[in-house]
Amino acid sequence: MYQFPKVKSLRGELKRTEIRNRVRYQLTTKEFIQQRGRTTYRIAIDNILGFIECSDSEFSRHLAPGIGYEPDRFGRAYKIVASLLHHVTDNGVIEQTHVSFYTRLSASFAKQLESILAAGKAPIQ
Repeated sequence: MYQFPKVKSLRGELKRTEIRNRVRYQLTTKEFIQQRGRTTYRIAIDNILGFIECSDSEFSRHLAPGIGYEPDRFGRAYKIVASLLHHVTDNGVIEQTHVSFYTRLSASFAKQLESILAAGKAPIQ
């Protein structure tokens, strides 16, 4: 089995963890975490501005160079728009602002992320 680097200081209560196609997905009440190889992406729930399902063609256009497209029969393509993303590698942490992050999520993971996002939004008065 593939070994992922330990995520330091997990924030919030862990709600879900999935591992598919050598990618680990974690969701807490405070953040979304995705790990592929030695690279970790962390997005605080408060920094997520939008979350929407997108087409496979849009998803494949935005893959990082060198990452092959492996269709995932258990996941659909999603775009997460965030004001801030932490990109963690062995060389350090890079903060990226105004990011569109493309990923594949299972239906149940996406539903739980939507639920956490909805719970965090203040009612409009």
